[in-house]
Order: sequence, then C-alpha cells, then structure tokens
Amino acid sequence: MPDLPAPDSLPTVAAAFPEFSAECLERLGRLTALVRDWNARVNLVSRKDVEHLEVHHLLHSLLAIRHWQPAAGADVADLGTGGGFPGLPLAVVYPQCRFTLVDSIGKKGRTVRSIAAALGLENVRVEICRAEQLRGRFDYVFGRAVTALPRFLGWAAPLLRAKGGGETPNGVLYFKGTRWRDELAGTG
Repeated sequence: MPDLPAPDSLPTVAAAFPEFSAECLERLGRLTALVRDWNARVNLVSRKDVEHLEVHHLLHSLLAIRHWQPAAGADVADLGTGGGFPGLPLAVVYPQCRFTLVDSIGKKGRTVRSIAAALGLENVRVEICRAEQLRGRFDYVFGRAVTALPRFLGWAAPLLRAKGGGETPNGVLYFKGTRWRDELAGTG
C-alpha cells in the first residue's frame, strides 16, 4: 500500500465541533488529504474548489450532525457521492451506522472505495449503480448537489424503509445551495 499523505490540519472544523476527539479530527484530516491526493488523478471535486475542501466540502457535510442523531445500526445512503461527501465524513463521525455510498460513475466509486479502505472505514460500502437498484433498504438518504431538488426527492424516496431508527425520523437530507426554494416552488 502506498504511503498515506499526512492529515490536513482542520482549524475550522475543530472550532465548529469542539466535541470531536483528536482521533476523529485526525481521521477527518486524513480524509481531506486523501481526497486532495486522489483529485489530482480523478476529478472528485472541482479542481478550482480543492483548496477549500475543509469549508466547502467537509464542514458543509458535517453540519448534518446538528440536526440528525441516528440510532446505532442505522442504514444510510449517500446518493451521487462523487468524492465521498457527505458520506465519508459522516461515516467517520458515526462508526455505529452503516453507510452505502452510491455513484453511477465507476472511477469515482472505485476511488471512494479506496479512500474508505485507506481510512479503515469498515462501516462504508460503495455501490457503483443507479439509485433505482437499491429500493427500500435505507433509514436515511443523503445527497449533496446531485441534481435539482424535486428530481432528487423522486430518486431518494423509494430507497427509504417504512420506519427509521433514532431520534430523527427516517427521511431524506439534501444539501443544496441558495436556489433550493426556487426548485421546490417548481414542484407545484
């Protein structure tokens, strides 16, 4: 196995989440370093945005934990995982949950699988397939800037089980930019 890059320092994440252990921060720093390293070969995140991994990708993904407390053993899908966000950071923070990171693009899926293995994330599985193939398997479905919100909801809803576990009822959490209201208004 090749040498792993040194973990990135994450001052913004450390300040936003003082409850994170040093081990958790080290693993998250290793995650961003691996994404940065792989991104030179496989386009996981925008090349213009790679210098902002901590804030634009990692911190953005971690904000879900402010509103989401899954039960141990919860099954979580990350649709259109791309570079592994939000699934990989959430898998670091919630090792008691099972994460399935889904992408239809083979090279991205294989790369994310390699990153998860390098981090020792035994709670992560990567599926290179279309969402329709995973119906009724998950307590929660996450996505981040995959497509228009109404389309994502149409893909995600069939993947949910009837009832989720934990304090938060099962459902969909979609990370979206500033135009989400316009997209949702278009659903009629």
